[in-house]
Amino acid sequence: MQFHPHLTSPFKGEELCKVMRETINPRNHWNGADLFCDLYQVSRQEEGFYLLRDILKGFSHFPFENLSKIIKLQRSGPHIRLPVEVMEDHKEMGLGGTCFSLTSALSHLVHGLGWKAEYILADRRYGQNTHCALIIWIENKPHLLDPGFLIVRPIPLPSRSEREIETGFNRLILAPEQNRGRISLHTVRQNKRVYRLTYKTSPVDAGEFCKAWDSSFHWEMMKYPLLTRTIASKQIYLKGSRIQISSADAMEKQNIRPAELTDKIAAEFRIHPALVVRAVSILRDRGDFAPSKR
Repeated sequence: MQFHPHLTSPFKGEELCKVMRETINPRNHWNGADLFCDLYQVSRQEEGFYLLRDILKGFSHFPFENLSKIIKLQRSGPHIRLPVEVMEDHKEMGLGGTCFSLTSALSHLVHGLGWKAEYILADRRYGQNTHCALIIWIENKPHLLDPGFLIVRPIPLPSRSEREIETGFNRLILAPEQNRGRISLHTVRQNKRVYRLTYKTSPVDAGEFCKAWDSSFHWEMMKYPLLTRTIASKQIYLKGSRIQISSADAMEKQNIRPAELTDKIAAEFRIHPALVVRAVSILRDRGDFAPSKR
């Protein structure tokens, strides 16, 4: 995991947000699409929506994981992982990121292809601005991309009625709240509908995005491993020492023994074992995570 020299100063508060705002602004950084295509062998001969489709398909292999975030928090200076770092970490070690680093990286990619995309924030039951996503404009219509929720296929935003999307292992429902600029996300599996979060469809600038991102380093989810990825028609989800593998017609849950945890994470999420060991060791040293008690 790289640490970029121009971000080594211990910034705080508004000064930190200013640095972060300039760093992740797509107009002020590298052409991520070119780098992504080189690293992941995406053909630039494709054009328009077809190239976007191929980029998003490649990005679907990035897992949601907080291990990289736990490790980065131990370092001095701003803790954000820049898009180029997210790309290289995935290529070299199989890492992905949490919603903010994934969304920032994806924003750079789609901007590099010439698409208009804007940050949005979302609320969960436990707090406001605790999630984020992108609105990308395709044929002058807003579409949702949410890599933190593993949604990397553009979904047209509904304006009046609910929109349902099949994923292969469950069903997503986007339900607009009339005249409020908010859309709630629900999942349905075996006829059970569960509320997940609420998107606020008014875009935010990079400064607001960064403030929410900075706050995320102090959330409860930084106290235990949290990972999810999709493969074929299955979703693999791990929280603490409990893993869940879901398909359309089955769900398997398992408690992982402490001695087997790091190997299990490395195997199921295809992350370099050394990075898994490092993150879990940090948690245990802090006393935040005790797998044998979960």
